[in-house]
This record gives sequence, C-alpha cells and structure tokens, in this order.
Amino acid sequence: MSAPIRFLSHVRRLCSAEMVTFGEVTYPPGGSCGPRVQPDYQLVAIYEGEAHILIDDQTNYLPPHHVALMRPGHREFFQFAVQTATRHAWCAVHPSLLDAPLVEALAGAPFCLPLTPRLHSLIELGLSLTPSELATAHSLLAQLGLCALLLYAFEADQAAIQTLTPLVLIRAQQFIEANLASPMRLNDIARAVHVSAAHLVKLFRRHLGVTPMRYLWDVRVRRGAQLLIQSGLSVSEVAERCGFRSQFHFSRAIKRRYGLSPRALRRQAWS
Repeated sequence: MSAPIRFLSHVRRLCSAEMVTFGEVTYPPGGSCGPRVQPDYQLVAIYEGEAHILIDDQTNYLPPHHVALMRPGHREFFQFAVQTATRHAWCAVHPSLLDAPLVEALAGAPFCLPLTPRLHSLIELGLSLTPSELATAHSLLAQLGLCALLLYAFEADQAAIQTLTPLVLIRAQQFIEANLASPMRLNDIARAVHVSAAHLVKLFRRHLGVTPMRYLWDVRVRRGAQLLIQSGLSVSEVAERCGFRSQFHFSRAIKRRYGLSPRALRRQAWS
C-alpha cells in the first residue's frame, strides 16, 4: 500500500462505539490501497484524480467528481491515477447501524453516481467536526453517516426517475415550481420548455396521469397547505404566494383537498 501525501488528523471512528468515519486523503500519482475486505458501507468521493477499483473479481472505474458505494464483505483493491495525485473523501458506516429499509435501498443502488452539491455538503459537514467525547458529537456523526447513505440511495432513485422521464417534462415541472406565484397558462409552460401545448399535455398525461394545468393547481394547493402549517403568514398572503386568484379561491381549493378551511387546517396542525 503506497503512502498518501496527506491524511487529515480528524479521520476518526467516534460514534456509536466507533462505528462511523469521515475522512479525507490525497494519494500521489500511482498510489494504491489494499487489498482489503470492506467491513462497512462506505461512500468514496473522488475530488481530483480517479480510481480503478477491483471489487472481488470485477474492475470498476470511479471518475473525478463522482462518489462510489462500497458494500461490506467484499475484497477491494484501489489503483489511483498514474499521472496525477488523487484526492478523495469517504464516509464509512458500520452495518449494524443500518435499518432494513436502508439496506434494501442500497442493495439496488448503482456502483457510482455524480457527486451532487447536496452529497458533497453532507460529507464536508462530517469532515468539519473535530474529535470530541461529547455524547451529542457521537450521535451527530452517526446521524450524518446514515444521512449520507440515505442521500446516496435518494440520488440513485432520482437518477433512475430522470432516466425514465423526458427532460422536457422535468423542465416543465421545474418551471411550474419556480413560478407558482405568477399567473400561468398552458401556453406559458409550453413556451418555457420549447414544445407545443399539445405535446406537453401528451407528456404529462402519459407520465403523470394529469394535464399540466391540473398538475400546476395540485402543486399550488400542496404548497399552500405547507405554508399554512409551517409559517405564520396570513391566509391571504399564502394564497397570493401560491398563485391563487383570491383568498376565496384558495380556501375552496384547500377545503376540497383536505376537508377543512385554511384556518381549521392550521389550528389542527398547531394543536
């Protein structure tokens, strides 16, 4: 195993009887690690360089700005970039901390995914914690490790959905979400994603089972209910921010969906 250039001092196993690790290391050109048997569920994120990882008898490629999921019980050997240094971070969680749903979700996840800002931020937060014997620090690190694995499973599900969902439909949904407060017609949405209104209706019906305008009003009602429950905005302010023509229109939509008036829905949630 070649020696790394840098090994951060706060690489550690602290939480829940030393069952979670966040760490970062830079290997010189041609560096390697292993062979070893993986004891944990481990996320390996490549920031610079690359890695060819032999897992059992199969070689896997991990490019820069991607993150890989290593599973317990498998024999691994890492061969890092030959021409440049490789900087990578990791999060390792002992299998005993995972519940059955998370184990099942990770079982179907791919070997690697692009390193999203969300996952990068979570790993960086784990790296930022300094060693501590505080019980809260142990619990925090354990939860961050589990959240990182859960986020990886979530990102995998998102990627699968986007693979099956036309890009036009995704962009239309994003446009609707970003412009809820504004008056919006079918032609406005179609124009924003550069397709005809008829084609957009066909896509929404085929993939979501509703028309674009039905989807728009469903999102507005859900967002309105969320603001009623989680903010102190008045009913009229919530109605305006969610794109309803009037407070009466908003109240009628909430009553139809939840069986309660906006104020009654808020009282029920707050009590």
